[in-house]
Amino acid sequence: MFALRIRFLAGRYHATPWGRNVNEADIAWPPEPWRVLRALIAAYWRKGDPERWPDEALGRLIDRLARTPPVFRLPKGAVHAHTRHYMPQARGNPKLIFDAFVRLPTQEVVVAAWPDLTLEAGLFALAADLAAAIGYLGRAESWTECEALADWDGQVNCAPMEAGFSGDRVRVLAPLSPAAYAAERDRLLEDERRRIASAAKKPLSEGRLETRVTKAFQSRRSGADTLPMRLVDALALDTADYQDRGWPRPPAAREVLYARKMEAAIGTAPRVSSRRHRSHSSSETPTVARYLIAGRPRPRVEDTVRIAELMRLAALSQFGWRRDEASGRRVPRAPWQVSGRGTDGKPLRDPSHHHAFWLPEDSDSDGLIDHLSVFVAGGIDRDVCAKLDRITRLWLAPRQRTEDGETEVAGAREWRLALEGFGKPADFAGSARIFGCSTRWRSATPFLAAGHLKSSRHAGELRRLVKRTGMDVRYGFDATEVEVSELHELSFGGTARRVLHFHRFRSRGHEARYDTAGAFLDVLFPVPVNGPVAFGYGSHFGLGLFIQVDQV
Repeated sequence: MFALRIRFLAGRYHATPWGRNVNEADIAWPPEPWRVLRALIAAYWRKGDPERWPDEALGRLIDRLARTPPVFRLPKGAVHAHTRHYMPQARGNPKLIFDAFVRLPTQEVVVAAWPDLTLEAGLFALAADLAAAIGYLGRAESWTECEALADWDGQVNCAPMEAGFSGDRVRVLAPLSPAAYAAERDRLLEDERRRIASAAKKPLSEGRLETRVTKAFQSRRSGADTLPMRLVDALALDTADYQDRGWPRPPAAREVLYARKMEAAIGTAPRVSSRRHRSHSSSETPTVARYLIAGRPRPRVEDTVRIAELMRLAALSQFGWRRDEASGRRVPRAPWQVSGRGTDGKPLRDPSHHHAFWLPEDSDSDGLIDHLSVFVAGGIDRDVCAKLDRITRLWLAPRQRTEDGETEVAGAREWRLALEGFGKPADFAGSARIFGCSTRWRSATPFLAAGHLKSSRHAGELRRLVKRTGMDVRYGFDATEVEVSELHELSFGGTARRVLHFHRFRSRGHEARYDTAGAFLDVLFPVPVNGPVAFGYGSHFGLGLFIQVDQV
């Protein structure tokens, strides 16, 4: 069994998956076989000895490695993390950049192995020489020490599903086998010949036809042949040449569905975060899980309630569903802290609201949601933490009603989630104004009454809810002392938004709607109160959410 043992000297692996933007904060994990083979090729052309190892030997080595995708031994305790910094721009307004990476435990290694591959002495010597010359894998910050192993008998925890392996699924870019690439190359060339011949006004000679086909597959950027004869040459092409052709992925590549066991998944270990986002020991039950949202474009702040519903649905799906015998309906298996429902399947009516709040945030006030927090006042236990840790994306597939029911339509949206950490509200107060401490709070989303409005309108309704939730008793003040004023509009990214611009109701249409208008409020409490502060209809889904104005 031939294998490559890779140690990341800085304990970090930076690599953006093919087709993803770096600001989506996604990580290619396990390291893509496509990337590993390209690293070997790059090592040959940068540091190899052509007199000792001819180009033909490199081609044979790559062909052997590309026949089957490798299996992996990934270290336990790998964590998906990221840093954020602002990139200066020519016109000012620095751009926020997310640098995502996998943080690895000290001295841990990644092993990529080809179980059915045994290299003869000459090819193994070439592989060992090239592996030792690899200085980084992925981005240049991922410093590596790489070693070729003639034999390896370790335990595999990540392998292609086509080989019968099971676990969490992840799509990974891998090279085609030499035979598959030859067939794909012939197909693309033949399709281009037919297209050119049918578009010609008069019949073309064989020579002129082949000349046009050759030019059609030349990169406009560099002039390189994007369909070379050999697989090794196809892997060595610059990524920009593929993008210049408009291909969604290189013709010499394919997506392989890998399965990762739980121990190999990112984020299964306790998180070691920054001082603001520190992880908690087992004796301290966290109440907050905060995520970064990435995607192009990010969801609008007006869609807060929709994003919150998607997040709740993603969390419920981690626990699965069961069929209720009495009603015949599908009900979630999630605990009441997550589902917000009791053992009878009905929504909880606890005024203390100890079950989950799903709170999308626009932390930089640009009008786009960039974070999402899950707040559970009753605490997030280990099982719920493990389930929340596995949520990596939100998916919205628009539907339309037809005679045959609901069907999905074009325009599906997807956003990536990166878990920043678990903790208490105070741990995130420095970057999330919804978790601050202040006497004055202002609406981030519309406040809607949870009951019939009285003559005192929204101000009286908010005071009623302050008293009903017990906030006045908890902080020792009289609810009548709360000063409330209505705001005509809010500004996000220099654009004014009114209440009517927001989605103000949940997707389920049978709930009572006492207040169809809503209001933006500015609230002054007699004493400083700690966030999150959320009241009224839909408060568990981001409506009626307030941000601190004056930090204490």
